[in-house]
Amino acid sequence: VEHSQHATITKKNIAYAGTTCLQSTGPEDGKALLVATAVGALTTRGQLVRMVLFPTSVRFKYNDQLPVVYMILCVYMVVLCAIYLSPLVNLHSWIASYLFILNNIAMCLSPMLPVSMVMGQSVTARRLEVQHKIRCLQPGRIPIAGKISTMVFDKTGTITKDGMDFDAVISVQDARFGERIRFESDEGDDVAVAAENAEVVRVRVPVGLRHAIASCHTVTTLRDGMLVGNQVEVSMVKAAGWTVGDISLTSPSGDESLEVVKKLDFDHHRMTSGVVVRCAQAQELKVYIKGSYEKVEAIADAGSVPVDYDAVTQRCAKDGYYVLGIAHKSLPHNLTPQQLADMSRDSLESGLSVCGLLLFRNEMKKDSPDAIRELRKGSIRSVICTGDNALTGISIGRQCGIVASNRRILLGDQAKGRGGGELHWRDPDVDGGDACDAHAPAFADCQLVVTQSAWRHLHGNAAELEDIWTRLVVFARMKPEDKINVVKFFQSKNLVVGMCGDGGNDCGGLRAAHAGLALSDAEASMVSPFATGRDGKSLLTVVDLIREGRACLATNLATFQYFIVYAFTLTTIRTMGVIHGALSLGEYMWLTMDVGIGIVMVWTMTQSKPTKELCSYRPTATLLGLRTIAGIVFPYITAILAVVVAEAMLWSQPWYEQLKPLDDIHLLPSQWMLRGDNYDSAIGMIALILALVNTAYVNTYGGRFRQNILWNWKINLVYAVFLFALFWLLLTPASEFNCIYRVNCDTKHSLQAGDLTVLAAFSAGGIGGCFLGPQVKIWQEEMTQAGWNKTEYWLPEPATDCLPPLGMHTTPVESPEISNFGCVGPNNCYAPGFRWQVAIVFVAYILINHWFVKFVLQGPISATLRRRQKRGDRALFGETIEGSGQNFSEGVDDDETASDPDLQIRI
Repeated sequence: VEHSQHATITKKNIAYAGTTCLQSTGPEDGKALLVATAVGALTTRGQLVRMVLFPTSVRFKYNDQLPVVYMILCVYMVVLCAIYLSPLVNLHSWIASYLFILNNIAMCLSPMLPVSMVMGQSVTARRLEVQHKIRCLQPGRIPIAGKISTMVFDKTGTITKDGMDFDAVISVQDARFGERIRFESDEGDDVAVAAENAEVVRVRVPVGLRHAIASCHTVTTLRDGMLVGNQVEVSMVKAAGWTVGDISLTSPSGDESLEVVKKLDFDHHRMTSGVVVRCAQAQELKVYIKGSYEKVEAIADAGSVPVDYDAVTQRCAKDGYYVLGIAHKSLPHNLTPQQLADMSRDSLESGLSVCGLLLFRNEMKKDSPDAIRELRKGSIRSVICTGDNALTGISIGRQCGIVASNRRILLGDQAKGRGGGELHWRDPDVDGGDACDAHAPAFADCQLVVTQSAWRHLHGNAAELEDIWTRLVVFARMKPEDKINVVKFFQSKNLVVGMCGDGGNDCGGLRAAHAGLALSDAEASMVSPFATGRDGKSLLTVVDLIREGRACLATNLATFQYFIVYAFTLTTIRTMGVIHGALSLGEYMWLTMDVGIGIVMVWTMTQSKPTKELCSYRPTATLLGLRTIAGIVFPYITAILAVVVAEAMLWSQPWYEQLKPLDDIHLLPSQWMLRGDNYDSAIGMIALILALVNTAYVNTYGGRFRQNILWNWKINLVYAVFLFALFWLLLTPASEFNCIYRVNCDTKHSLQAGDLTVLAAFSAGGIGGCFLGPQVKIWQEEMTQAGWNKTEYWLPEPATDCLPPLGMHTTPVESPEISNFGCVGPNNCYAPGFRWQVAIVFVAYILINHWFVKFVLQGPISATLRRRQKRGDRALFGETIEGSGQNFSEGVDDDETASDPDLQIRI
């Protein structure tokens, strides 16, 4: 290569790390010599690994709003700190005040909030891998996929099948088209069909075009006879029937042979590939150039182009064919190998004559129309961005439903000879039709198709593009960089853009999109956040990804709402208890709340699967939207109201005795765990656990994005266990279980709870110890009057069975003042009638919150708000094109306007 004047290093000259060498031919003992040109991160694979390790950074809306949420929580914490440092609170110790403040900070800024979001994404990523065979390299993109409003599709290998059948050729001789010569499909490698096609090539195809078919490709033959290379070219070589050697090509009959002198690899910018061959029989050098029919027409001599070239090629493209042009020329037969190596590609591609057209049939995947139909139901607009011809793109678009079959199409291109001036719009369904004006009111309902040159013109003229971009449905002849520009343009319109391609020349677009799905098993697809090869690279995987993304996003918002309700409800109830009497909650309440609910139940929230179909709107992604705030404020306010009502009922009971542990029984600040041994803390504990459990459950309601909650048996089981346990604590007499949580507990069963060895071992003094209920205050007062003269106030101890010292004249433990409602010793047992009254209050709280979520957040009220919002968005963006489903304003979010930016992408 280094000795050639015009040779360049391309993919053809490079062996990549990890490549398996199947065969080798070269100067070193008959084998090729490889020279390392890069190592580590500088290699192609190294750069690929860097892309995986350091992917494109995407700032999602709720990630951007989390700092605002934390700022609000910080302001709330400042208010709490002011309360704890004010005269309203007297904890008798600055250390106790410091620890209470520190504890409240930890409650507000729960580390489980971001963990729960990652948990939901990880569960969904696992489900994508196991159930849908979709690999996910960036789980953070899953909820973003749930916000997709525009899908950009490649055509070949994505909407259509990977391979193409070599269907026919049309020869050109003396600037005139010959007949169309068809070939039989050889999908099953039928020997008879292959022989028939080879005979057709030998007899009916002119020699120049025959040699072009046999040589103008990059197909090679393995030792076992298998043809490997581009699938389009493999189908062409199979039809020709020629034997492909290292540098020689031989016809089936053996009477024709070609020697490959130089290969011209495919160039994305030129959109051509080619070969220089020497014909052994004619002793001449021939150059064959293959490429898009427009490019071949542009580089060929005008005199060799048939006058009806455009009409014939466009008719073939309309019929859905992938059309390639072939041109050729002769070189002096006495050129030396060095002279050939020094010839530039420009010189080889000049002075060509058109010798024919190659027609490939690219069939639609059977499920592509179904996938596009499902996306349209989900209010997701689909467009095609392909390197193929515009007319082929229109044909495929109509077959799959991206292009409306009942709407007129206008094709935009820069007319030949205008030197890159204004666009020329025409109706591709009318041969030789008059020019149209896409901006005119008469064509306002037309869908638009643009070529690469038209797109680049529009991209450079923002005002002109702004007027028509919502009607663009097909982008044709797009190079890799153009696909990236299309994706980024839609992103600039505050749309969440998905890209689906085969992981080849659209890798840049897959990486630039908010959520890219590569329908490929190749290593290059690693640059895409998602990749799959399921069911023959089915397009329905796009629908599955978006379904899972919407469910994941809804789950993330549900766990967020739970932890914000947790922060406000817990700190409010606790602060109310501290102000009321320096009270606390039972010690095992904290373990149950943080582990049983904060981890176990939140995990069950992430287990809800997506609905089987996409609904017509997307879930909200905002943490500060009306719906999200309503889902936080309502359960918080109703929980506080339930506590206030239950406490007011409690204070009105004749047997109620208020207890301020630090003042009334002189409890030491270090005995914080015993501040829950009173009537008020028990009500607060049950109300708090009930509020958190109920909030977690109702936020898991399926709605339109997740399956009915009844299918999530895990959360139903956990919810039922918690409700049963809470109402058991409230309604049953004293027992060891009650004393674990200090609800309806007495001294007798508190001591017996010490037999629960494991729980007692982790207890700070409550389990297995005396119950320091409000009745202790009676004994202390009586002992003081009886002459108790020690420096420390007396408190019950297990060593004396929690009874006053012998000899002290105190109220007997069996008296109603000490033991009541079946409880023995100091207790916080409620009267049976009162228990049922409180149970009714809590049941009402549960039902009200279920009603609010089912009929307000997910019911007719929210549906009415969405309809109003949709009308507002239509007024802003324009009316829907009836029947096409291809406008950008349709399908608003759950509580956002369509113009709100959901995220930004940062490279």
